[in-house]
Parts: sequence; structure tokens; C-alpha cells
Amino acid sequence: MKKIPYLLFLLFLLVHILPAQLIIKNQSEYSNWQNENRTIWENWTDINYQYDFLKTGLRFEVNDPPDPSKFQQPDLVKKHELTYKFVELNYEGLTARLGNFYSMFGRGLILRTYENRNIPVDNNIEGLQLKYRTKVFNSQVIAGKIRDSYNRRAKLFYGTDLGVKLNKELKIGASALVQDKDKKKSIMAANINYIYDWFDIYLEVASPQWERKLSNYIALNAIFEKFTLTAEHKNYNNLLFPNKYQIEYAAGPSLLREHSFTLLNRHPHLVEMNNEMGYQFELTWFPDDLWQLMLNYSLTNNQKNQRQFEEYYFEVTRPFGDSWEVLTALDWSYDLSSGTENITPLVDLYYNLNSRNQIHVSLQHQHTLNVKDKSEFDSELALLEFSHSPWLTMALVGEITNENQLNNVPNNKKNTWLYGNVIFSFGGSHQLSVLYGSRQAGFVCVGGVCRLEPEFEGVEIKLTNRF
Repeated sequence: MKKIPYLLFLLFLLVHILPAQLIIKNQSEYSNWQNENRTIWENWTDINYQYDFLKTGLRFEVNDPPDPSKFQQPDLVKKHELTYKFVELNYEGLTARLGNFYSMFGRGLILRTYENRNIPVDNNIEGLQLKYRTKVFNSQVIAGKIRDSYNRRAKLFYGTDLGVKLNKELKIGASALVQDKDKKKSIMAANINYIYDWFDIYLEVASPQWERKLSNYIALNAIFEKFTLTAEHKNYNNLLFPNKYQIEYAAGPSLLREHSFTLLNRHPHLVEMNNEMGYQFELTWFPDDLWQLMLNYSLTNNQKNQRQFEEYYFEVTRPFGDSWEVLTALDWSYDLSSGTENITPLVDLYYNLNSRNQIHVSLQHQHTLNVKDKSEFDSELALLEFSHSPWLTMALVGEITNENQLNNVPNNKKNTWLYGNVIFSFGGSHQLSVLYGSRQAGFVCVGGVCRLEPEFEGVEIKLTNRF
């Protein structure tokens, strides 16, 4: 805490001494959980300064108090903390960074670090990062410690990632990580990417030193006259590479479709880098200038070929005149972790009143079957939204379920939820969101990483500013 005023003062001096660019971004979230008698304030302040070849920055984070729905051990979270700071130098193709950074090797089979505040995940690395790039060659060398949710770090590790562009169509690469230099605990990967006219194919293989098993990821993307196709295959076998705090370095592609519809995220699959295999196909067809049809299928098994997750998703989109656009979709999914099969039809309607005003209606229905005891229940969700571009959006969202009628569910369990949300955008780079009401518990998922957000009743205020 004592270092923060000095760092801010140093940035202030740099801005006034040297003509440069200073960017300040602040994100603040206030929640008053009336159903749990809990008030939470979260805030992230990012300050970045850049002058010619020099770039530096910091992030100050507030969790007051820490949200127990995000942290299993909230007592380990500091209420106020400087969680990110760096100095970076750039000269021609060389970049040297000291402090905190994010990195990904290949498609993430052995290393992927990132930040997403909705899950939340922030597994940045603290150490040294060197990058060098030319027209045909790029390389990255890193050394540091990865953080966990409580900003703890352990086990210094080293990594390198190399890539070569052999010609216009073909690229190859290789990467490696070493966590414990004395015990020589390491993992290696190689990749090849071929791009030609209407298609490209990517292959990456990885193998840990401690378990001589091969993992791979394959992706094919093709564009035809009226079709686009994406086909992916995964085989993740003993790729877990955790440090003392069980933070994994790897986060490969999930091969799961990420949905924006609420009910489609109620029974997600969490990616297991140590024990799963499967594939995903997505085909989009444009029969004419109006119709768009899309089919997605994904299947995930474990290494014993036992089904973990399966999904079919079919979507049709079509505009009607200049005012209407209709999206209809049908989804079927099976999830082993929740032991359910789910059928979800939905429709999205957009009506443009004029060039700036739009009405959006979303109707979602989900029928859920428990595959163990054959019990069934239904959920309904409706959304009514009005937007006035570019500064105002108002939404009313209601949900109802009859799950409380099941024998294993208490009769007094809440079965209706209703909330309103207003979003103001102003000044080109500022946004205020105010939500009031009740919201059903549900998962927040990004790339196969999920967090269960508990049932909420109260007021939620979010403010984002960028200067």
C-alpha cells in the first residue's frame, strides 16, 4: 500500500516531463444483496503510460469485502492491493517487459494466461518477458511466477515459444515450459499451420516429461461460396501442470459453443485438461442474401471414451424488410456433471423503430430431464429491451420455473425472478449500469471455465470510465 502513492507520483512526473499518452481506465461494481444481507464493492483502476519506446502501467484492485461467490477462501483476499505493474521497452522487433504480463504459447495446450473479471480469472505472470519478431521469425522467452485468485505466487518457471514462417502458406512452431529446474519437470509442444486460399488447418501436439503421453488439438476452417465450416478435434491427456496453489498453466480450446442466451448456460461443461477428448463441428449456410442457417455439434468424452458432454445447436436468422430481424434456435444438450438432458427452443425478435431506436424481445424455454431419477421440470425466460443508440438501453427480464414441484426440492424454493436493468453510455467512453430486482442462480462461462453465480436479489451498479 505504501508504494502506491510513489508509483502514481512517478507517473504524474513522467506525463508532465515527457509528451506522451496516458490512459486511465476504471471499472467499479457495487452490489447490495438484500437476500443475503451483504454489500460488496469491487474496483479495478488501470493506468498505462507510453512514451516512444517506453511503456509502463499498474492496476490497483479493491475487494471490499471479497465476494464469497467468487472466492472460496475470502479471508485470503486483500481488500486493497496493487495486483499488476510493469515496465516495457520496445526497439524495432524487440520487446522487453519486466513485471506482470499475460502470455499464450500456440493455442494454449501448455500455456495460456489471461484475465476475465466475470469468471473471475487473472493468472498473470510476474517476471521477465522477451519477444523478438521479424517477417519470418518470432520468439518469446519468459521467466516468472503465475498467480492464483488470491495473488499468491509459487514455483518459478521458464518458457520459450518459437515460430517460423517457411513461406506464404506454411508456419511451424515449438514451445516448452520448465517448472522445477532441479527436478526437470517440463512439457513441450510443436505446431504447424497451413493456410491456402479457401481453407486453413492447424495442428498442435504436446507431451509432458513426467507422463509420456501425447495430446493434440486440430482445427480446420474452410470458406466456400455459400458455406463456412469449422471442425476441431481435441485430445487432452495428462496436461495438468499445477504449481503449489494448484494453478494450471494450460488452457486449451474448449471445443464448446459459447452461448449468449441465459438458459443455454445453465448446464455447462468445465474443460478438464487432464482427461478429455472430443470434437466440434459448425457449419453455416447462406442460401441467399436473407437467410442464414447454422448447425453446431460438439461431443466431449473422457480418456475411457465415456460421454461427458454432448450438444446439438441449430439456428436460423432472417431479416424481414428494413425493420424486422428474427432469430430462432433449437438446442439439445447432455451434461454428465449435472446428470441432465436439456431441450431449449428460443426466439429472438428485433424491431427497428427508426435508425436509432430498437426493440428486442427474447423468449426462451427449457425442458430439463434428470437422467438418474427421470424427474422433469421446465424453465421460462422472457426479455423485453429498448435501446436508443448510442446512449441508452433499458431491459426487463423475468424467469419462472416449476423445479420446486420436484420431490427432492423444497416447496418454498423461489420459482420466479424479475429484474430491470438500465445502461447509460455517455462521453464516448463511459458507461453506467443499474440493475434492480431478483436474478436466478446460474453459471458464467468463458472458454470452458465456469463460475456459479448465486441467486441475487437487490441492487447492482456498475460504472466503467476510460480517460
